[in-house]
Amino acid sequence: MLDKFLSLVRELVSKNITEVIEEANPIEQAMNYSASSESKMIRAALIYASAENNNQLNPLSKLTLATSIELIHTYSLIHDDLPSMDDDDYRRGKESNHIKFGEANAILAGDALQALAYQIIANDAHLNSDMKVEAISILSSACGKNGMVYGQYLDIKNETRETKKDEIVLIHSLKTGKLIECAVMLGQIGNNKNKYIDKYHNFGRKIGLAFQITDDILEVTSDKKTLGKNTNSDEKNNKATYVNTVGLDNAIKESESLTEAAVNEISDDNISGTNMLIELAKYITHREA
Repeated sequence: MLDKFLSLVRELVSKNITEVIEEANPIEQAMNYSASSESKMIRAALIYASAENNNQLNPLSKLTLATSIELIHTYSLIHDDLPSMDDDDYRRGKESNHIKFGEANAILAGDALQALAYQIIANDAHLNSDMKVEAISILSSACGKNGMVYGQYLDIKNETRETKKDEIVLIHSLKTGKLIECAVMLGQIGNNKNKYIDKYHNFGRKIGLAFQITDDILEVTSDKKTLGKNTNSDEKNNKATYVNTVGLDNAIKESESLTEAAVNEISDDNISGTNMLIELAKYITHREA
């Protein structure tokens, strides 16, 4: 059931990405190179799953929001791989964007992907003005100076120094967790009748942290072919990781504990349409890539 759901989401979003980017100039080619690469599209799937009980969202708007968050995620990966950041030359099973198109064009492609993410929300004919403002506000807040970007800053700042557990939790919650949390909340825009919205928020926050802890685990337990990216990047850059901070066994336990707590948040008989969110939460912790 989950495999079929994920496959459908990937098919819909991948097709839409090629339609909204095109390849009319070199920057669009660089954008498409990364955005159209094979990926898990967990964030897009979370939007669709969260929106299961939201009758205010038109199916085409779900696609817009899912596409938008994947464009933002791709921009973050392009910039994350840059020599001035994590300096990785391999992503999603092929050369990183700056290796293929040059550093300047990779930066520009990332910038353009971010702008396009907001543009397609603004142009969505099935979202009313309030819903557009809400969606853009949620997404920009997750990505900006107090979200993903600040998390990246802290990640770089803490290289080569011993990091405490609360510090690594903050880094992971910002750099990765905020966009995961954002995906869950985007599925609920306009759903003012959902009196359990705080539970969705808590669910998203917990699985966001669990997602990055699992990434840290896979960094030391998996391989380049399976992950589609280098597995020695954290070690090369002396990154602060959950595994380095609490150990592999404790990292596994904490990821599983966070997922269990997240599932408990929305496992309420009064909350409908959460089955796929629960399945995705379990997949996030137990995935192999």
